[in-house]
Amino acid sequence: MILRIGFFRGLNVGGKNKLAMTELKSIFQDMDFQMLKTIGNTGVILFDAEESKRTDAEIATLVSDQAGVPASFLSISYAALDCLLQNAPSWWNENKDWRHNAIFLLENRSGKQLLADIPPTDENIEKIQLVNNTILWSSAFAERKLYYKSQYRKLLKHEAYPFMTIRNANTLNKTYQEATKMLTNDKK
Repeated sequence: MILRIGFFRGLNVGGKNKLAMTELKSIFQDMDFQMLKTIGNTGVILFDAEESKRTDAEIATLVSDQAGVPASFLSISYAALDCLLQNAPSWWNENKDWRHNAIFLLENRSGKQLLADIPPTDENIEKIQLVNNTILWSSAFAERKLYYKSQYRKLLKHEAYPFMTIRNANTLNKTYQEATKMLTNDKK
């Protein structure tokens, strides 16, 4: 099994570009992918890519065409997800009053370059670390006035925003757990 973790950008966000995960799985089955698992309604899909030579761009185009919704797509290996979580800083996903997000960059965008474009941050209200071109970003959230001062809040207006797909720490941890189960079950 060659387990890939796929992240769609723009599906099921704010009530727009709705796509049922059962339909997404069906589209992946039509592309001959096996061992499929979606994570809630998050636009995350786990799939066995052993028999496929399709690129992420081809997958995005096929899903967009068949579902009738615009979609960008990035997939990473299980090993890459494992490495990301093993190398996450100790502060990531610790403070329950903060939001903890992983920002995956599409179309070979550089995380290093993106971070160079971000003004300095106040570590009292947010922390950032780049791990293998994925940005782990935590920011104060319980106190809204602090969140409004954060650079994270301003990402929506950044020129690179259309090339980001963001998942919170809970979704990423659930994805990792499910991916680990798939690999464990495949070895039985």
